[in-house]
Amino acid sequence: MKILTGKQILYLLLALAGAVGTWYFNLQMADLSQFFSAVWDTPLSSSLSMDLLVSLLTYVVFMWPEGRRLGMSPWLLVAILLSAGLVAFAFSFPLFMFFRERALARAT
Repeated sequence: MKILTGKQILYLLLALAGAVGTWYFNLQMADLSQFFSAVWDTPLSSSLSMDLLVSLLTYVVFMWPEGRRLGMSPWLLVAILLSAGLVAFAFSFPLFMFFRERALARAT
């Protein structure tokens, strides 16, 4: 296995920060049944939720063809997409970028 580049390490650190940072706050929700209604409670939370939703949809439109173009496994791409909902978009996007960088490095 090749040594990780600085950019790959940065993407992994960002993925870790995305997972830890979001779940720190997610776990503070005493009643998880209120989680999805809470994201639309205020104009500010609605704005941030809409921003995240549009970003997530744009990410899906980009990452699937880009991953396939680079020869990434469809199963890996599905796992990364699932991590956006199960962990956090802030984890999933840098994780995809890490694997994208690895695929680009293999291609050169």
